[in-house]
This record gives sequence, C-alpha cells and structure tokens, in this order.
Amino acid sequence: MIMTSAAQDEKLDRTKPPKPGPPKDVQFPDYFDTTLPNGINVLVIENNRIPAVSVRMVFKDAGSFFDGRNYGLASLTAELLIKGTGKRTASQIAEEIDFVGGSLNTGSDWDGSYVSLSVLKKHLRTGVDLLSDVVLNPVFAEDEISRVKEQRLSSILQAKDDAGHLSDKMFNKVLFTDIDGKYNSPYGFPAEGTEESVRGLSQKDIIDFYNNHYFPQKLIIAFVGDITKEEALEIVNEKFSVWKNNFVEPLGNTISKNPYNTGNNSVFVVNKPGAVQSNLRVGHIGIARNNPDYIAVTVMNTILGGYFGSRINYNLREKHGFTYGARSGFNPHINPGDFSVDTDVRNDVTDTSIALIIEELREMIRNEITDEELSTVKNYLTGVFPLQLETANAVASRVINLKQYNLPKNYYSTYISSINKLTKKDILNAAQKYIHPDNLFIVVSGDASAVKDKLKRFGEVKVFDADGNQLSEK
Repeated sequence: MIMTSAAQDEKLDRTKPPKPGPPKDVQFPDYFDTTLPNGINVLVIENNRIPAVSVRMVFKDAGSFFDGRNYGLASLTAELLIKGTGKRTASQIAEEIDFVGGSLNTGSDWDGSYVSLSVLKKHLRTGVDLLSDVVLNPVFAEDEISRVKEQRLSSILQAKDDAGHLSDKMFNKVLFTDIDGKYNSPYGFPAEGTEESVRGLSQKDIIDFYNNHYFPQKLIIAFVGDITKEEALEIVNEKFSVWKNNFVEPLGNTISKNPYNTGNNSVFVVNKPGAVQSNLRVGHIGIARNNPDYIAVTVMNTILGGYFGSRINYNLREKHGFTYGARSGFNPHINPGDFSVDTDVRNDVTDTSIALIIEELREMIRNEITDEELSTVKNYLTGVFPLQLETANAVASRVINLKQYNLPKNYYSTYISSINKLTKKDILNAAQKYIHPDNLFIVVSGDASAVKDKLKRFGEVKVFDADGNQLSEK
C-alpha cells in the first residue's frame, strides 16, 4: 500500500527535530604517490570541480630545528627564496604572480620549510615557472638580505612589548633548555631569531643553509586540484629532474633532559613594570605528532581547554570572570613539543588563576569525564573536521603531513571513527599519561612587583627582564 502524504504527516511529530545519525568518516581523497629517481616524493590529488591547482612543496629537515646557534636562519632563508633569482627581481616575482591572480608564498616551521603556489589551471605554466625559479635559482642578494633582516629586527623589538610573546619565549627557554643557556633542544630558542643572532647572519650562512638543506631527496611536492598525475609528473620531470641530489645528512640535534625537570613546579616571571595584567603559560613537555595516542590526547585536551566550552575556559571565564578566554593545547612536532595552558588575567587574581588551572589539571587525571562531555566534544570535533578539508591548500598540507610524520595512509579517512571509538576510560588514560600537574613550568609575564610574592606559594620564583636576563633580588 502506498502511504499518502497526509498519512505520512500524521505519523510525524513535527514539534521535535529528527535525531541525527551517527557521524560518518569523511573519505579523504585517494592520492597518487611516487618517488622520482632523484628522490623527489610526488603526490597528486585530482579534483576538477574548480579549474585551479595548488602546489605545496615541503623540504624536510630544513626547519628551525636545524638552525644551530644561528637562530632565525631557516625562516630567513625561506623568506628570501622569493626575494630574487638569477632571472627575476623580488618585484618581478611579485608582479608576475599577481598578474595571473595567483599566490606564491614561502615559510618554515620547526620541522621543515615550504613553498606554496595557488593559481588557476590556465595559468599553471606561469605559476610553475615562478615556483621552480625561486626554488632552484635563489640569489640571496645582499640588499634583500639587509632589508629582510631589518624587518625581522623591527619585529623582534616590537615583540618585547607583547606580554604573550614574552611568555612564549621564556616558557620555551625554561622548558627545553637549562637556565644558564647551555645547549639542549633547538625548541628552547626563538625560531624567528634574536637581535644578536639575526644581526650576525651573513649571506654565506644563508647560502650554506640552502645548499645543506634544500635537496630533492628531502622534498615532498603535492599537487591538488584540476590536474592529472600525468600532467604533474610532466611538470616535475621538466622542471626538477635535472636537480642533482647532493644530499648530506644534517647534523642531528638532540633533545637533552632538562635539569629543571625534577618534579617540582618552577615559577619564572618576565617583568613588565606597570602592567595591569599577567599573561600566563603553565605546562610541560608534550608529545610528538606521530604519537599513537595523538587522537585520544586531542579529545582529552579539547575537553580540558581546547574549545570555548572547555573546563578551563568555563572555570576562569564563566565561573570566576578572571579572563576573556583561557585555553590549553599540545604543540607537537617530529620531536615532542610542549603542552601549555594560556590566558591573561588581572594582577590581583594571578595566583588564584594558576591555582585553578592546576586544580583542573589534577581533576583531569583524577576522575573520568562525564558522558555529556565526551558526547559534546566528539560531536564538535567530528563536525569541524570536514570543514578543515574544504580548500586545496588544506588538503595538500594534510597529505604532506601523512608523509612527513609517517602517519598511516588511512589516517584522515578513519579520523572520525577513531574519535567515536574512544571511551571515557581512554580519555582518563591519556590524561594520566600526558598531564603532569606536579611537574609544571609556570611562566608569568607581568609586573613582578605586583605578583611575585603571591607566586611563592607555587615554588621558587625567578624574575627576568624582557631580554631573558635574570634580575637580582632586592
């Protein structure tokens, strides 16, 4: 019997919204993956819905982790790639990519350096000509180096007035190095460089870094968009096949044990005389990006302080009104990065806020989360994940992540189901394994005279100026 529309309406209660079905995995696009004779790893994701192509190149082991004592060298080298080649000046490069409505960008992080191109398919040849030119033929002209260095120095000087930047800098220093400045982990030093290190960088330093770290064997190049694997391979073979692989394994940097990592909370204040607020960083060593518990840690941290409805934000913002926002996060790299809770609070509630943060960390490892918390955060994370794959650049970045961090090929295709499989016990286990309330580094950027004495309840307090120099007790 065929039910009429009227009969169907009688069986529907239109006062109640329909129940959503269980979230399904987003099918991450399949991709072509091959390695050329000279070592270049080529990845291609075909998507012809829009007549555009994004190309992202990542040079592994060319990031700030390999700066050595020349802090800022990797980021400066990457920035200078598009500041002039043997055939084009910086202005010509900018004008040519602008003329076709495309974008050409460079940059670096701790793990690598990248070059990204986005252009309409009909202008792909122009874009690729520029891309290959800046990668293969940078000249690192003295005048461009001087200009970029001056801009960098200006940025470093301006950052000394930013409480958040001062906290970040000190937090990384005490977390990854010893207080005397002896070499431990590169993460303890600023990726953008210091005034002293940037001033000391020479043209030879930059050319040597390029020659020692930009190799075909260390290159992953991903094409995403209106392009076939045949077209992509033709481009790479035409532009990069003659690039010789003179790769030499770079000197390995190791992460030494921090002598301050002894189980007692330590307090470090960066003095900003007259400041009415304190910027806080409370945390410890975190995890590496390829940690098998990464997804469980992501869910756990989201509940703790990873989104607006988190425990820490509710406690400090909604319940006590101490801040406009508080958050926590893990910052993973190829090697373990940091975990921290970050916020800005009034001077008079600085110590109380830290105490509340520590109590939230203790509660996270003490008891299981609630069913409602787990359900809410699962829905949140699985809901925003598809939105993070909407652009070609986002897809290119993620497919490169699979290769760069040795993640399984189905990582993103099973991401949602991996989240939904997690139990409250899994979250508690992750918290107990990766949250350490008794081994915290507490960094406060603010007026030392207003907050120092109250902070002694957490441990010995050391005070520094904006340049990282320890100030004597008065």
